[in-house]
Amino acid sequence: MVGQEFTEVTFDKFTFRVMHGYLYHPGECWVREEGSRLVVGLTDYLQTSAGDVALVELPEPGQQVVAGQEVAVIETIKTTVRVQSPVSGTVVEVNTALEEDPQAINQDAYGQGWLFRVEPSRWEEERASLMDAQAYLPVMEAKIKADLESR
Repeated sequence: MVGQEFTEVTFDKFTFRVMHGYLYHPGECWVREEGSRLVVGLTDYLQTSAGDVALVELPEPGQQVVAGQEVAVIETIKTTVRVQSPVSGTVVEVNTALEEDPQAINQDAYGQGWLFRVEPSRWEEERASLMDAQAYLPVMEAKIKADLESR
C-alpha cells in the first residue's frame, strides 16, 4: 500500500484503517474504481471485528450481482459474515488467491485481500449511496463504540 493515504483510528487495543480514495457501503464493503470496473473488498473494521478468515465463498465470474443483496460468505473463527454487494453489475473476476490464503483479507484488506471485480450496470446512481472516507469514518467509529459497549 505504498503511496496510499489512510486514516487510522485506535479503540481499545485495535487499530482500524480507512483508505482515502475508496468508497464505503454501510454493509462494510469498500469499492475502488479501476477504469470502467470496480474492485470490491471488506473494510478493515469488518475483517478485524469478524476475526481470522478461514474460508471464503465468492461469486462466480459472469454472475449478475445486485446492490444490497448477498454476494459472498466469509467464514471466520468467530462468525459467518454474509457479504452484501455494494454495487450492481456483472462479476468479471474473483480473487482466486483467497482460496489458498483466505487470511490475505486480514493481512491486507485494502490490497491483496480484495474479493471481486465487477463491470457496473448502475454505477452513476449507486455511487451516490456510498460514502467517501470522511463520511464513513464516523459511521465506523459509532459501530466500534457500540461493539465495545456491548461487551
